[in-house]
Amino acid sequence: MRQIGEALRERSLKVWLDEWELVPGRPWQEAVEEILATVRSSAVLVGQDGLGPWETPEMRACLTQMVRRKLPVIPVLLPGCPQAPTLPLFLGEVTWVDLRSGLSEEGLDLLEWGITNNKPNREKKKPGSPGPRIHNLPYLPLGDLLKGRDEELRTLETNLHGSAAATAITQTQAIHGLGGIGKTRLAVEYAWRSGDRYDAALFVVVDSAEALRSGLAGLTRLGLTGLVPVPSRAQEEEVAAVLAWLREHERWLLILDNVDTNEAAEAVRKILPQLQGKPVLITSRRRNWPAGIRKQPLDELGPEEATAFLLQRTDEVRTPSKDDPERVRQLAGILDGLPLALEQAAAYIARHQMTFSKYLEIWEKERESVLDWRDNDQTEYPASVAATWQTTFRQLHSTAAALLRLTAYLAPDPIPLDMFEKGTGIVEEAVGLLLEEAGQETSPQAVREGLAELADYSMIVREGETGTVHRMVQEVVRSRIPEERQREWIERVLRLVNDFSPLEPEDVRTWPVWNVLRPHATAVTDQADRAGITDPTARLMSQLATLLYAKSLYAEAEPLICRALKIDEDSFGQHHPNVARELNNLAQLFQDTNRLAEAEPLMRRALKIDEDSFGQDHPHVARGLNNLAALLQATNRLAEAEPLMRRALKIDEDSFGQDHPDVAIRLNNLAQLLKATNRLAEAEPLMRRALKITEDSFGQDHPNVARGLNNLALLLQATNRLAAAEPLMRRALKIDEDSFGQHHPNVAIDLNNLALLLQATNRLAEAEPLMRRAVEIFEASLGPDHPNSQRARGNLEALLAAMDPSD
Repeated sequence: MRQIGEALRERSLKVWLDEWELVPGRPWQEAVEEILATVRSSAVLVGQDGLGPWETPEMRACLTQMVRRKLPVIPVLLPGCPQAPTLPLFLGEVTWVDLRSGLSEEGLDLLEWGITNNKPNREKKKPGSPGPRIHNLPYLPLGDLLKGRDEELRTLETNLHGSAAATAITQTQAIHGLGGIGKTRLAVEYAWRSGDRYDAALFVVVDSAEALRSGLAGLTRLGLTGLVPVPSRAQEEEVAAVLAWLREHERWLLILDNVDTNEAAEAVRKILPQLQGKPVLITSRRRNWPAGIRKQPLDELGPEEATAFLLQRTDEVRTPSKDDPERVRQLAGILDGLPLALEQAAAYIARHQMTFSKYLEIWEKERESVLDWRDNDQTEYPASVAATWQTTFRQLHSTAAALLRLTAYLAPDPIPLDMFEKGTGIVEEAVGLLLEEAGQETSPQAVREGLAELADYSMIVREGETGTVHRMVQEVVRSRIPEERQREWIERVLRLVNDFSPLEPEDVRTWPVWNVLRPHATAVTDQADRAGITDPTARLMSQLATLLYAKSLYAEAEPLICRALKIDEDSFGQHHPNVARELNNLAQLFQDTNRLAEAEPLMRRALKIDEDSFGQDHPHVARGLNNLAALLQATNRLAEAEPLMRRALKIDEDSFGQDHPDVAIRLNNLAQLLKATNRLAEAEPLMRRALKITEDSFGQDHPNVARGLNNLALLLQATNRLAAAEPLMRRALKIDEDSFGQHHPNVAIDLNNLALLLQATNRLAEAEPLMRRAVEIFEASLGPDHPNSQRARGNLEALLAAMDPSD
């Protein structure tokens, strides 16, 4: 019943619901009779048990009076009601309203028609018309310029007033999010689109406790019915009068805007108990509000909505260009869905009647001035992008502020927050830099508390163990750091990322950390390189390149290796071990991308540097020997390769012992060479020994194990032990798919090998899809001209020929 009453009230009908509206402690009979004397119609609810307790005094009095006065009594059939309900005879033959399938607009229209005797015009019920009769809203409605907020508007409606299908429980609502995200715009647009739900929409800016008091006091002069201006104009009396009016009246919406400071939030919390159950809408950058306030986060616009806004907002005022579709998407990506930044960019474009391309050009050259630009004639936003967050910045504790500065040099991607906690010493250095710059002192704050404070003010959005800082916040924070101090901040961020980066990025066990860290390592090494910082820039670049190489992202890895090599050569000279490391990495990439002639001189140069630096028997020398031997084998110089492999194996066994993972690598490579020279009996024990070492070192599911399984399986196949080979191949394929994903060259190798074995056992139909998939992976990752791609393509053609019955 209360649901129906609320739905009718939404249609501006005055409704008395039931005995729950009788005031406790007062004679109910007199109250019921007073109410019945004023009503012009009555709806009675018919449920599973029929009309219900109509024999109760109030129900009997209601029906008797209505029939005597010849006023309509409207039966409303509820869910569970029988198909042919029994109604009291004195009601006669009347038309009922069928709501047995639940509340519907059609059923409510019929009920409204019966109550008012006027058929509802549903067109008049559209949101946004006519809007509140009395208001002090600061903006006109945006209409269809408000992009991507339909769901948020529906959420506001539901949270503030429930829905026709659920009992309405009015609860204070707080929209929270980053400054410039569109909280105020959403609240104002909701007020405009509320149709005739509200007689008054009251807007109060609450950037301080005093602003709340003066804003509430100012409502006495808005012309609200029944709110008489206080003659003395005493602020406290005016505030009391407004709060009393709000408590005693309905059909109003109060928007408390910009409640960002601790002082303002505390002032709002003090008045909210007086407005319990009333529609109060708070906008704030603060995330933390008491449990009695429903919280609604607001996020950035999506790329499509942001693009649509820029196009529509600048339509007929920008200079059109053929590249508009491409450039507007680029601009939307840079501004990252922040409504304030989108509006400011659109206003700038409109003011200067320029193209999107021209704006992007100016953005790159004059970013700081563009961030500060604002024109009252072009935009209603009260501040530029650069000025929007200054209030928040000033409120932050020095630790939180230092953390925010550090994040400004990272990528706009999820940041592993434990990087800051593990780098507490670097964070403390950053706090010192900030305090020195400001000439201040402050009490210490834990890193975890600093991160929590940033999240409280929506400066960082936390999700699990990561946090994201908006791209535009990063831009503004960087622009506010004095140019002469930029290098100091980049150095500290570089050290944070470098210290947090795991060793051995080629090992898939480090990838869960590296996958999150990768965009930040890319961002900070790029900035450090441009700032002329060499250490540990080259080291981190090399680590990142090793990760990309292991993921077979050769095109992304190569420029990083080349740059790291150049930095190390310039920093340490041509003969430093760091240079040898980069030479080796680059040579291996050249080998994998079939540039063998380019790879060999780099490998020989790296080997010479390591021998001169460490002597003839160092593990670094073994690494160089192994790499050169593998290249010699790939170019069919097996006799040259074998002594290098045996020497590398001896060095590692003497250095690490018999059971080290590096020893397993040398054993595997030597076994492969022995197999290539048809010494299978010598190769097999080396392979089995290598596989045992690798499983003991890395566990059963590591890619190094997959490599050993593959090698052993191929040897078993070569010695006609196909049944023993197949499970090893399938196990290797499973390990590599789980480790690298479905599209890595190692997976293609496994697929190719398994397909050939299936072909050898005459299971051609099973082999074909595996071989096709191997070809697709090789060609996508290595290109169609790579030897692996060509071999796989040849294998597929041979398989298809074997399957052709006409052959």
